[in-house]
Amino acid sequence: MEVYKTEMQHHGVVYQQVNAQGQAAMKSALLINGGASVAMLAFIGTAMNNGTDDTMLLKLCFSMLMFVAGTLSVAMACGVTYLGGLADSATNDTEEQSGKKTFNWWPILNAIAIILVVISYILFAAGSLNAHCAFTGSLS
Repeated sequence: MEVYKTEMQHHGVVYQQVNAQGQAAMKSALLINGGASVAMLAFIGTAMNNGTDDTMLLKLCFSMLMFVAGTLSVAMACGVTYLGGLADSATNDTEEQSGKKTFNWWPILNAIAIILVVISYILFAAGSLNAHCAFTGSLS
């Protein structure tokens, strides 16, 4: 019985650590994409008033679009994470009341949230590369 209690404690600690790491990943993805979106918007606004080349502005607008899409992706991941917790809680309550095993949506929703955060990071990298190419004139 003591071995079981120790294992359950260990699983609880691991779950909390993984949950904290996931939250940190979502927060950092939201911060970098949101910050990049705002910075790019400010730069584009200033560049438009200074008569900057339209081709460069178009490329920078596309970069901003990628940053905004990354922000939306991580925001959706936050919502999916909430739904996953809600589904897990509902599954546990249903199983306790009825004694029947029910389908657990939590692993699927958790995987979707992870994929959305990874997509957010990919969009940030793509937007950054596109902005770099717009500034340096490479890959025209």
